Amino acid sequence: MSNTAITARMVGSDEGHHVLHPTGANMSIKVFANETGGIYSLMETVLPPGGVVPRHIHKGEDENNFILEGELTMEIGENIYQAGPGSYVVAPRGVEQYFKNNGDTDCRFLTSFTPGGAEGFFKEAGELIRRSAPEKPNPELMAQLQQKYALRYL
Repeated sequence: MSNTAITARMVGSDEGHHVLHPTGANMSIKVFANETGGIYSLMETVLPPGGVVPRHIHKGEDENNFILEGELTMEIGENIYQAGPGSYVVAPRGVEQYFKNNGDTDCRFLTSFTPGGAEGFFKEAGELIRRSAPEKPNPELMAQLQQKYALRYL
């Protein structure tokens, strides 16, 4: 972690670094780890009906999710949660996780990573997806990003 001073600021609802998740979810990185001295990062995700965040494991950070709208089925290790608005679900580092929107409407949720850093994967993967469109991104480059950020899709 760095000694970067955290400054007061506001990030508006339409502000942030907008990216497309490799699965098609729309994400907005609201706070990068380098803006918090590495303590945390924060993203907003909109997962459409039927949308899935595939099984994955974060090696170096806990993933904390707060549901704003819709409902998300979340498998965290051996636990299955039906998380609706106001629900807060923690996926500890090193534990397999999987999310699915089984509802008829978008699911909008906030994700913080503690410590921060995992948001860098989504920023770089989103840029790779944008450059590759309409084709899928190179699987080897995606695998390199997963390795760089200690994130493993199963």
